[in-house]
Amino acid sequence: MKLNLRRLLILSTLCLSAMTASDSYAALTAKVDRTVLDSNETLRAELRYDGQVFAGEPDFEPLSKDFEVLSNRRQQNYSNVNGKTESYTAWTLELRPKRAGILLIPSLTFKKEVSNAVELRVRAAPTNSSANPGTQPIYTETTVDTNTPYVGQQVILTHRLYTSVQLRDFSLSELTIDKAELHRLGDTQYQKVINGRNYLVLEVKYAIFPQAKGTLIIPSLRFAAYEVNNRSQFGVFNNRGNQIIRDTESKVLEVNARPSQASIDGWMPSTSVTMEQRWSGDIDSVTVGEPVTRTITIRAEGLSAAQITPLQEPQGDNYRGYPDQPQLDEIITPNGLAATRIESLALVPNKPGEIVLPAVQLVWWDTNSNQPRIASLSPITLQVSPSSNIDATANGSNVMQMTNDAMTTLATDALKPKVSFMTNLSLSINALLITLIIVLLMRRKRESSAARSQQPSLSLDSARLNLKQQLRAIESEAKDENLMAMRDAILRWGKILFTENPPSTLKSLGDLLGNPSISQLFAQLDQQLYQHNGVPATTLDVTLLLASLKKESNFSRGSASKDNAGTALQSLYPD
Repeated sequence: MKLNLRRLLILSTLCLSAMTASDSYAALTAKVDRTVLDSNETLRAELRYDGQVFAGEPDFEPLSKDFEVLSNRRQQNYSNVNGKTESYTAWTLELRPKRAGILLIPSLTFKKEVSNAVELRVRAAPTNSSANPGTQPIYTETTVDTNTPYVGQQVILTHRLYTSVQLRDFSLSELTIDKAELHRLGDTQYQKVINGRNYLVLEVKYAIFPQAKGTLIIPSLRFAAYEVNNRSQFGVFNNRGNQIIRDTESKVLEVNARPSQASIDGWMPSTSVTMEQRWSGDIDSVTVGEPVTRTITIRAEGLSAAQITPLQEPQGDNYRGYPDQPQLDEIITPNGLAATRIESLALVPNKPGEIVLPAVQLVWWDTNSNQPRIASLSPITLQVSPSSNIDATANGSNVMQMTNDAMTTLATDALKPKVSFMTNLSLSINALLITLIIVLLMRRKRESSAARSQQPSLSLDSARLNLKQQLRAIESEAKDENLMAMRDAILRWGKILFTENPPSTLKSLGDLLGNPSISQLFAQLDQQLYQHNGVPATTLDVTLLLASLKKESNFSRGSASKDNAGTALQSLYPD
């Protein structure tokens, strides 16, 4: 009896040891979704541990020798069905081979357990599928429209992904290039049949502007997507198939310096540059003192707006020019960037006669024919008529001059001999009539001045109030550091101060004020708002500008806001 009991204990111990050994052997296992693949494809590997893991993970560093780990996801599962308990933790890895050949997923360790190794056969992927299109289910194509651009010339880079299998969740890595300006032009999708196979084409275009001569390397990018496959042996990815990754082809450009025969005034490498002009009014009826605005629009293909060379402002003795800030714009076209620069100039004639505006020329470099070209506008001649507004004082002077001439004539005639009585009588009556007219005109002028002086001061107070409110608006925008809104408020302030000749630019307002200090502050404000060619603008002293505007807030400038008696109003902010 004792012998049988001893044998039973030994048998139980052996069975328990065998079960323990079996559990230990199966505690960490590895498997893959396929063992044969191309070098530009990915595979999925799963490492399962028979137990719940709440912290830590296996050491995956041994995989980095032959594989790139694209993703790592963990899943935990615990179930009890019909008395059978299943508990495990699984790590699912997305791997991409680094080379072709026989590769080994090595044994991995976790909690003193060791997984099994898995052998893979990785085939070399075609090096240039685009050279023989239609032979691969998925491949990429990379093109540039020129390999030898000039500095600043647009280069169109196009990446295409061709796929004949259904994919989802597309992505493309970000493009970065040193010493180049980049513009992403857009993404498109379309269908294309190649060698009888239907492909979906994903196309991404960039405009690249090299900024320095020499070798420019355009790096490869990575297309990534997932196959649409609802059948998977890994439950965690039931709604996704294999991840597909394709690298685009890198490109090397040799960037040339601009040619020696190019214009020294500006460098515009383009495929097309045009200019057109329009006028704000009838240029056949230009009058002294009345502004007429000339607007020139420059359009350039394959350039950014900042690359368009500014036009030279025309100069003349018989007119004054007031340029406005240029308007810059860019749009995306099938051929890349298209830029527009609009320049406006208000011309104010100061004397009658002819104003001859010379031809406007803009030199640019034609990248198609590789030679310089000129976009131009023909010269134009304006016939300026005298102003129709005659000053009242001038009228009075003319009347007095006419009277003096008449009196002189009468005196001279009176000294002449042999003048008849009727002639002398007629001359005397005429002289009396002229004197009477002069007296009536002078009296009417005095009455008009008196009437104006008796008008209530409400309109003057209203003008002061409007000017004061506008100054508060300038101070408010300055406090919010909104320089563009502050500039607009300053121009409205100037139009209240100079109603007869309202300024359209800060430069014209500075000229009307006749204050070099405030003109310099206006110039600094425009420089901060409109910087060109990367030149840093002088920092604007906003406090000084506000103080200067307060000092200039008076009507003693001969403007329409000045009272008609000639007495200037006091400043809103007296010293």
